[in-house]
Amino acid sequence: MAVFRVPRITTLQRASLLLQIGEVVYDTDQNVFYGGNGVSNGGFLIGQGVGVVISNITLTPTDIANKYVVLSNTPFIPSAVTLIPAGGIEQINGVDFEVVGNELRWNGKGLDGFLEVNDVLIIQH
Repeated sequence: MAVFRVPRITTLQRASLLLQIGEVVYDTDQNVFYGGNGVSNGGFLIGQGVGVVISNITLTPTDIANKYVVLSNTPFIPSAVTLIPAGGIEQINGVDFEVVGNELRWNGKGLDGFLEVNDVLIIQH
């Protein structure tokens, strides 16, 4: 059985790269594959990568003061991110929290004032 490994690059590196027809790269920031058509810089989306990332984040005093945490990568579909405080129930994306870039924010949302230092957030993205 053979394994084909495609080049791994960041979104910034890929954005200015002209991928030729048949070339494929893996965007490490978005966890997705892009293919080339020889015309469009950055290529075109051809599929999701490793799939779901699950992060367990223990909140620090800085996280509570900032009212956001930084995710390990930028979610491909921000509205699909789920959040469950350990021992709690799933929160509603867009109501209790929001995802902007690679930040999960709760400032002015339903979780604002409820999260505490050392709470653990289970985040699927």
